[in-house]
Amino acid sequence: MAASINQSTVINNIEFAQKALEIHDIISVLHFSRLADTLANTEGQLDCRLQGGKDANNAPYIRLLVQGALSLICQRCLQPFEHEISIDTHFILVRNESDMPAPEDESDEEDYLLIQAEMPVLELIEDELLLALPIAPKHEEGECGNENNTGDYKKPNPFAKLELLKSKK
Repeated sequence: MAASINQSTVINNIEFAQKALEIHDIISVLHFSRLADTLANTEGQLDCRLQGGKDANNAPYIRLLVQGALSLICQRCLQPFEHEISIDTHFILVRNESDMPAPEDESDEEDYLLIQAEMPVLELIEDELLLALPIAPKHEEGECGNENNTGDYKKPNPFAKLELLKSKK
């Protein structure tokens, strides 16, 4: 049976992995205070699941799955739009930073977490959400509100008034 996640949910991540525990909950976007600064609004919910276990090499891991949508501001038209989020991150637990591979040797499929007796779950989820956001969020091609009007707008000539003065002479 999966437990729920709230503001105070803290786990011992090595125990969580060794006992193959699971936490699953639907979390309101407004619970993520750092994320809220980058959003158009804090409406909506995210389906979050944290699973512990051991891999084929008996190494403890935690897997984070997050599904949902966030309301972002398009950098082209400055209008809000829904951005689909789908996170599936596999964290291998290590005792200290020296157990982590060098950045150039890391695989894209695995991340590493230090073993913690008290790891805030909501903080881990929020960190991954922030990393999943696009650097410059924008609508898909053809969906942006400003794309249809770009040809209609002509930048005024700054010398147009001088032209009028010149013609009066």
